[in-house]
Amino acid sequence: MDTNLKDRNVKQVSAESWYSRPLWGNQSFLAWFQSLFASKQEIPETTQAIYRDCLNSLKNISTMAKAIDDNKFNSGEFVKFLMINRQFEQNIGAYEGLKDSIDLLKIALETKESFLKIEATETRYRSYAQQEFYEYVLDLLQKKYDAIQFKELIERKLTDIIPQIKSDEGKTAIQAYVNSLEIVAKNNLGLKLLYLFKQYDLSNFALLRTVGDIADTFYDKNLDSIKEFMVMVQVNADVFLKLGQIIEVPTPKNNPETYALMLQYIALKNRHGKSYDQFQSLLGLLREWEKFYNPLIAIRQEYPPEEFKQPILFGDDIPGLAIYGKYESMVN
Repeated sequence: MDTNLKDRNVKQVSAESWYSRPLWGNQSFLAWFQSLFASKQEIPETTQAIYRDCLNSLKNISTMAKAIDDNKFNSGEFVKFLMINRQFEQNIGAYEGLKDSIDLLKIALETKESFLKIEATETRYRSYAQQEFYEYVLDLLQKKYDAIQFKELIERKLTDIIPQIKSDEGKTAIQAYVNSLEIVAKNNLGLKLLYLFKQYDLSNFALLRTVGDIADTFYDKNLDSIKEFMVMVQVNADVFLKLGQIIEVPTPKNNPETYALMLQYIALKNRHGKSYDQFQSLLGLLREWEKFYNPLIAIRQEYPPEEFKQPILFGDDIPGLAIYGKYESMVN
C-alpha cells in the first residue's frame, strides 16, 4: 500500500472517530451527549401556558411601573417623608398621639382665610337677625351634626334670615359668611375645628394667620432637618402653645419640639403629597408584579434545565426585576 494513502486513512479514522470511541464502558461521547437530551422530560403544555401568561403579565406591569418610577422617589427628603408619614399613619414614634392634632392643624392652615372671614363677619355685622344667625350656627355645632346635615340646616336658615336683613351689604355679608362656613365644614373634622375655636375665643382665629405665615416661610427651603422648624417655633412659642389647646395637642406633648415636628410633617406633605400618591401606585403595581413573579420562579425551580427540556422563553430575562429590587424593602 502506498505510504501516503495509508497515512491519510489513519488521519481520517483518527479525526472522525474520537467522538465514537468509548469513554465509559461501551458508551461513546456522542452516545452520552445524545442521551442527555433523550433522557430529559417534556414540561407539560399547561405549565408552559401558565409560564407564558405570567411572563406577559410581568411585561405589562413592568411597563406601567417604569412609566411611574421617578428619581425623586430616591431623594433624601422624599425618603424622610416616607419614614415620617409611616410614623404618622401608624401612630408611633415621635408622632404617637399627634395624628388628630396634625389633621386639625392641616385643615386650619388650608382654610385659614375662611376662618378669618368668619371672625371678621361676626365682629363687624351685628344686627339682630345676624346675631340670631351666629347663635344658630353655634347651637348646631354644640349638637354635633355631621358636615352634610350642618350644611343643609345652614342653607335652610339662610333662606329664612335673608329677608330680615335690610341692607344689601348685610345680605352679601351673610351669604359670604355661609360660603366660608361651608368651606370650613367640608368634612366632620373641619366642623369640629370650628367648634373648638368657638369654644375658646374668636380672636384666636388670628393665630392661624401667624402660624400660616410661619408655615409659608418653608415653601422653598430644605425640609430634611428639624432645626429650622425648632427655631421658628421657639420664637413664636406663645402662639403655638395657645393653638395647641385648640387643636387638642396632648398635654405632655404641648412643647416646641412637637410643633416643629407637626410643621415639618405638614410642609413635607404639601411638597410631596402628589409624589407620595404616585409612589403608592408604583408600590401597588409591584405588589401585583409579585403575584406573577412567584409562580414563574416556582415553575423554574420545579422544572430545572438539568432534567427538563426548557422552552426558549424560560431563558428570557424577567421584566421588572430591577425596579422591583430597587423598592423591595418598601413593597414588603
